[in-house]
Amino acid sequence: MTSGRGAIYTGTTRLIAISAAIGILFTAVIAFGVQSVVGSGGPPVEGELVNGVRHFALSAKQWGYTPALLKMNPGDIVSFNITSQDIMHGFAINELGINLALTPKVGIIRQVVIPPDIPEGTYHMYCSIFCGVGHPFMKGTILIGEPGFEIGKFLPYFATLVMAGMFAAFIVIGRRGVK
Repeated sequence: MTSGRGAIYTGTTRLIAISAAIGILFTAVIAFGVQSVVGSGGPPVEGELVNGVRHFALSAKQWGYTPALLKMNPGDIVSFNITSQDIMHGFAINELGINLALTPKVGIIRQVVIPPDIPEGTYHMYCSIFCGVGHPFMKGTILIGEPGFEIGKFLPYFATLVMAGMFAAFIVIGRRGVK
């Protein structure tokens, strides 16, 4: 009987360890996803249009950009004036070929043309120079045109529901094994 009880306990322990590992993994994914969905917050900034050039003044500091949500259109000529407020940061937008090193308190101006044939959608700007523990979360969002439905915006919420369901299932299964 002891070996039988030990087997149940071992199975329960294994179940708890597996559920804890899955919980940690899902929590990390959810934290990353939710931050990218709600991290930018507020309405998009459309910049100031002067002589046909859309100007954006951005500030970088640990661990975010201000503003973090920008809106522009395909074919726009865009000028980014960006300054790091604290330490070395990067400013990168892969789709536009931008990767700048930002020295503290020194502004950099970079002008680019948004290609007229770029697909409308959501693009990301991010820090490309390691700046501390929050570095992976230092990013912002660029809306080009009028993006339609994007599945990536709903994945964090779906992952949260899956995690809650798995947690409930593991508790129910675990309680059945303990007598």
